[in-house]
Amino acid sequence: MLSALVAVQHECAHAFAAARLGYKLNKIVLMPFGAVIDGDIKDISFKDELYVAACGPICNLLTAAFFVALWWMHPTMYAFTDTACFSSLSIALVNLIPAYPLDGGRILKCALAKMFLRTQTQEKKAEEKAEKICKGITLGVAFAFLLVFGAQALQKSPNFTLLAFSVFLLFGGLGNAEKTTYSRMDFSYRQALKKGVEIRRIAVLESLPVKDAFRFLAKGYYLVLEVYDEQENHLFDVSQNQLSAMFMKTQTPYVTIGKLCKNADF
Repeated sequence: MLSALVAVQHECAHAFAAARLGYKLNKIVLMPFGAVIDGDIKDISFKDELYVAACGPICNLLTAAFFVALWWMHPTMYAFTDTACFSSLSIALVNLIPAYPLDGGRILKCALAKMFLRTQTQEKKAEEKAEKICKGITLGVAFAFLLVFGAQALQKSPNFTLLAFSVFLLFGGLGNAEKTTYSRMDFSYRQALKKGVEIRRIAVLESLPVKDAFRFLAKGYYLVLEVYDEQENHLFDVSQNQLSAMFMKTQTPYVTIGKLCKNADF
């Protein structure tokens, strides 16, 4: 039960990071060894995908560090919190293994893809090359665990959890089918307008990426962006509902406010 709660915390950290890019979590999928992010978020950069993937393990590591600090200040708490600490630490470390479909595999893929992009102009080819390397590593790790399990079996002390984990990684390396658990976030505020809501006006340049506009959203306020050009000439205003509708149709969260509104004939 405790491990499940830690895994949910892990996935919620992913969801929080994804929300900053304009994506919401549709469901939480608990895997045998924690919760993993499985290529769910479409059209985001390698840098942002790495950020989303890393947030889960980082959250677990911070939780474990919190308990360690608690023990240092109140040693008597160890007996009540040791299991929670070690569960958080173990899920973080397991998910950092550089193998699919664990977070570590996603992190490695994004890091390699960014490196290959320095010498390759095509993003898709860089990603395919990184994925091949990561899947090869995944299969290598899986077979290594299988060998360890085989050695244990010969000694008549097999660890079947290790066998299950090896199979889990084999499926990740051979298949790794894409699953959509995230979708574009609809942050329109139509219901609030019926009752009345205070307006929050923010001045931005037309070169601002749409994903960076999400940080201006605030509960209980209706966002209106005043868009200016580089010479600080006012161009137009964009309401929260208009921005939400345009974001749902655009292909990428990195398009600028100016281009987004221009494409929408704003």
